[in-house]
Amino acid sequence: MDVTLLWPPLLLGFAGSLHCVGMCGPLLMALPLGPMGKWQVLRTMLLYHSGRILTYAALGLLFGLLGKGLAVAGLQKGLSIFAGVFMVGMAVFSGRFEQIVSTLPGFGAFTFWVKNNLGRLLRAHRAGSFFLVGLLNGLLPCGMVYAALAGAIATMDLGGGAVFMVIFGLGTWPLLLALSMVGGVLSGNMRRKIRVLQPILLGLVGILLIQRGLHIDISLFESAVPKVGLECH
Repeated sequence: MDVTLLWPPLLLGFAGSLHCVGMCGPLLMALPLGPMGKWQVLRTMLLYHSGRILTYAALGLLFGLLGKGLAVAGLQKGLSIFAGVFMVGMAVFSGRFEQIVSTLPGFGAFTFWVKNNLGRLLRAHRAGSFFLVGLLNGLLPCGMVYAALAGAIATMDLGGGAVFMVIFGLGTWPLLLALSMVGGVLSGNMRRKIRVLQPILLGLVGILLIQRGLHIDISLFESAVPKVGLECH
């Protein structure tokens, strides 16, 4: 993957962590970390987030495969633009996409199954259960994950889709790990600032992907036009 393509998933991951502070924060606070020391908390949360990112990677493989199939069908020029427009739309209409997805047939039953198993694992109080909690948490309804999957489709590659989602997941680590280590909650004023910043970052990533898609078209156009100019020998 081109190094310049690392920025969109990283920015998207950071925006996702801002979203998760409000959405996944209660789940993090529900983890039985109270009697643990700081290093134990860190090790436990690394297990949890590793499971979450592994789920993201698996989803990235599937959606990267989908993008590859669309590219084979001749739709590669519009994939990056579609992903960018999707993200800009999410930034403008934040929260609506999760509601729409939740109405899909069978999605409610699947979400109930995930939440039921999450509750069972949280009550188990076993060290290994944190990794499994992370695996299942990656399947919970989340608009930011849907946005990242749109980016994974735009890679048009199995490995590229997986890498995109792994980088997205790593981008969420700093803030969520800090939240776990501090063990507190953000003030209402801080949450209001986060609600403003998160869609801005999401929209920025969308614009980057749109620019990338437009650049593909421009490159094809330029390659078809003879270049006129002086050449030095």
